[in-house]
Amino acid sequence: METSDPAVVSRAREGDVDAFGELFRATHRRVYNFVRSMVTNPEDAADLTQKTYVRAWGALKSLRSDEAFLVWLHRIALNVARDSRKRIERPTESLDAPVDGEESSAALEMPDWSLGPGQLVLSADTQRFVRRAVERLPEIHRTVVAMHHLEGMEVTAIAETLGISPGTVLSRLSRAREALRGTLDSLVKE
Repeated sequence: METSDPAVVSRAREGDVDAFGELFRATHRRVYNFVRSMVTNPEDAADLTQKTYVRAWGALKSLRSDEAFLVWLHRIALNVARDSRKRIERPTESLDAPVDGEESSAALEMPDWSLGPGQLVLSADTQRFVRRAVERLPEIHRTVVAMHHLEGMEVTAIAETLGISPGTVLSRLSRAREALRGTLDSLVKE
């Protein structure tokens, strides 16, 4: 997990634009990937990431602890993503629906299972399917999956970011994994 130097955070809190630029360079990929896990469109994720940093710059003086910068930034990103969904409700798509213009009777094609595990993981089709499955999770589950598995955040940091107990984080992770397992298993059986 990337960490931000508390001294750089402190300089940024005092209005040092260059220090904030250092923080941006150290964290922007993580924040983008986190936001991307909550929205389906990469361009929307880029816009929301930018809004996250604009909002963070404006609220930086309210940060209570320089060491908590990354958790604080993820909380802002989460709120920015949630705010964007309140404004525009996007339609959801069934995992059973045909893929990209295929006829309704067409089955979703899966990668060749005879490939080795490394090749299978790298398969673009598999990655696309897993991303779609994660996107279909309820927000409370999708958020903890993204923070823990995609961002590598510890359970305690996730709990602090979301304002919930570590036990609740673990429970949500368990339920999300179970839902993903069911979705992925049903596809394999088809």
